[in-house]
Amino acid sequence: MRIGELSERTGVPAATIKYYLREHLLQAGEHGEGNTVEYGPAHVHRLTLIRALSETAGLSVAQIGEVLTVLGRHPESAFQALGATLAATHRDPKFSLASEGTTEAAERTVDQLLHEYGWAEVAPPNYRDALVTALSAFYRLGNPDPQEVLGHYADAAAALASADMEAIAEATRIEGVNVEQAVVATVLGETVFAALRRIAHVAASAKTQAGQGP
Repeated sequence: MRIGELSERTGVPAATIKYYLREHLLQAGEHGEGNTVEYGPAHVHRLTLIRALSETAGLSVAQIGEVLTVLGRHPESAFQALGATLAATHRDPKFSLASEGTTEAAERTVDQLLHEYGWAEVAPPNYRDALVTALSAFYRLGNPDPQEVLGHYADAAAALASADMEAIAEATRIEGVNVEQAVVATVLGETVFAALRRIAHVAASAKTQAGQGP
């Protein structure tokens, strides 16, 4: 198919496809007679993947490039790909409302939490620092200590991580290694979880307002 048909089938404008080609997010087509270039099912799939990462997961072009690089670097291990994807898509908080006191308080809270859950030795420093930055802003705005809520967050995160590992292991056992599925599940899973959290908040709020308790 020519680029016009590829655009129609994927919903991606031809100009955007050309941009992806220049940025090496999309593999080049096959040159045919004259100056024609033909594209196939692999291009359709890659563009669909790029759209999912961009429009559904909200990744930047740079992040998408990093995720696609992960797919090329870890063709044999879904678990390595998952870890590399998390690292590639992580972005440190850019805000800084911390003061000396709030930073110290946030560090104590975060380090205590990581220790309690056995994560202190394995947590990447930038993830730990992101937590500290967020909590510092939380404290600076005069909010009460969120340790109890953080425990709930940590419990949910631990359960979700275990479910992810089990799902990847089971899929690998039954179907063989599918690194792309693991990567997509990792990236889109955060969007799914955020949406479910909001739905749960709405449901819990409605229940509370109806006098049924939290």
